[in-house]
Amino acid sequence: MDTSGNYDIPALRTQMTALLDDGESYPVQLELQFPRILVQVIAQWGKPELDAYLNELMLPARADRQGFPEAIAIEIFHLANVHARLNLSQAQTAAGWSGVDDPERDKKSLNREG
Repeated sequence: MDTSGNYDIPALRTQMTALLDDGESYPVQLELQFPRILVQVIAQWGKPELDAYLNELMLPARADRQGFPEAIAIEIFHLANVHARLNLSQAQTAAGWSGVDDPERDKKSLNREG
């Protein structure tokens, strides 16, 4: 448990709630037991580095790690899923129509080339 450090919990809660799609996703146990992890999640939200960070928390490379209590592990897993959906949604939005096949456009392109 991480009881060291001076964390502005109300500010962290406000920031994290604003990042999440609903209030039910808020990681209450993570806030209570490991606020330093919550700080990292907020700082890295929306960045690919967060995926790597959450994966390392769940599957540490070091063998001497004992793991998290079940409630914490569930919240980390849930945050990873929410963040993955966010990244997928952003990738689809960024692609716009570029990922959609358009036979008419392809025909016009072939006609210009040939």
